[in-house]
Amino acid sequence: MMIVAAHAGTGKTYLAEMYPDKVIDFVCMPYKYLLSADKKDHEVCKAEPNLIMRPEWPDNYAAELISMRDSEEIILIPPVIPVLQMLNIEEIPYFLVYPQREAKEAYLRRYIDRGNSETFLDIFIQGWDLFLVGMETHTGGQHIVLKPHEFLSDALAVFPLDQHG
Repeated sequence: MMIVAAHAGTGKTYLAEMYPDKVIDFVCMPYKYLLSADKKDHEVCKAEPNLIMRPEWPDNYAAELISMRDSEEIILIPPVIPVLQMLNIEEIPYFLVYPQREAKEAYLRRYIDRGNSETFLDIFIQGWDLFLVGMETHTGGQHIVLKPHEFLSDALAVFPLDQHG
């Protein structure tokens, strides 16, 4: 198993769609919130203020992730620091992928282009520096910092995703 914890907008969903037999986009929304049947489009409902958080979060998500330790796939997750700390405790290696600070405008455009809500934009753009400080100062994992024009697929280009077998 290879775990890649990547910041919002780095291309987790895109990479999983490109390589469905090798990459899992392990979204946290169903583990974090009590979602109704009409909340299936996770990109649209991210950061909605009326979502009800599950009391078992983030332990439920981390436990499910840890249970996948024998998987052969690349597992993409958001960089939730308590989950990453649990991976550290379990001695499960991971990559932590996040953008350079100078990429803020590029990420704003990505969020708008993919249809994220104003609330999402407020959280991720207004909180840009706070998110980055959290990732930059996190002591676990192998850090990969993306330039404004780079995506997760660029960072993982060294892995043989196109090869079968």
